[in-house]
Amino acid sequence: MNNQRLLELTKQLLELNREGYTYFERFAREKETADFEQYVKPFADRVKQAGDEWYPLASDYITSHKPRYIHDKQINAVHENINITAVTCFQADTKKKRYIEMNKSIHYTLEALREDLEA
Repeated sequence: MNNQRLLELTKQLLELNREGYTYFERFAREKETADFEQYVKPFADRVKQAGDEWYPLASDYITSHKPRYIHDKQINAVHENINITAVTCFQADTKKKRYIEMNKSIHYTLEALREDLEA
């Protein structure tokens, strides 16, 4: 049961990570300013809610199943970084390379976890 919920949340975070990248392209790259109440807060709240539910499930899964290429530090990093990128994707002064690398790192770990859960 927990593994099914973890899979659902992992897929949800993958989608939110993609959505954040779309916002990054729109606002940060175009140097537009996103309205806090309309865009930033609702998106950041969705990411935080999903991430906070996902983190203990993912941590438990890593501890009990010991997947080959996923470690607890990566799970912690995803939890921290996805919350950071959920806000920085809207900021015009966000460094392009740093944001893209963080987004890729989040995607890599979530995708690896998804694949392990579906195996």
